[in-house]
Amino acid sequence: MNLQNIIQITFGLMLGVSQPAYSQEIPCNQVGAEQGSAMVELEAEDSKPPAKRTHRGKSKLWKDTQLTGGQLTLPFKIRPKAETNSFRLTTDVTVGAFVGLTKRLSTKNEYRLIVPLAAGLTFININDGNTSLDLALQEAEVVPGLTWSTGIILELDKYSLGLMFGKDYASEVGNQWNYHRKIWWSFGIGFAFFH
Repeated sequence: MNLQNIIQITFGLMLGVSQPAYSQEIPCNQVGAEQGSAMVELEAEDSKPPAKRTHRGKSKLWKDTQLTGGQLTLPFKIRPKAETNSFRLTTDVTVGAFVGLTKRLSTKNEYRLIVPLAAGLTFININDGNTSLDLALQEAEVVPGLTWSTGIILELDKYSLGLMFGKDYASEVGNQWNYHRKIWWSFGIGFAFFH
């Protein structure tokens, strides 16, 4: 393992699964204006109490669900080997962004379940063992690629646990790379330092 791989793994583990950005709901019947240090509610002259909202046709599944986004780093990937029924752990680091649905699991604690759809740039390590190219490679060569992924991220207060799977598309070597367009999976553990 060379220095570049160690730096990529360390950087990826430090970032882990980052905390997503959440949208904030603002009640439509209140408009605030500051007077001194107090917040005052402004009312119209003919104000009536707001009508009670009914949720016809909405299931409880969508209650406390919102659209979120954030940054996602995957420091390694686990790739299945069909010929030996085993797997290979690769240090192909992916840095990207995600958009997903977030469901709040608890009203008392900050517990959330996120189903992300992510895309990003990946750095693919090419060597004699994972490509059919006829190159005399002295060391592993790194080529850029694109990645899409999805999975599940569970947030428990300041901690995040994620299980992701996706596909990589190598740019320069394409179909000559053994794992081009093949499914991989990965997991991540994150901690929010500034939460």
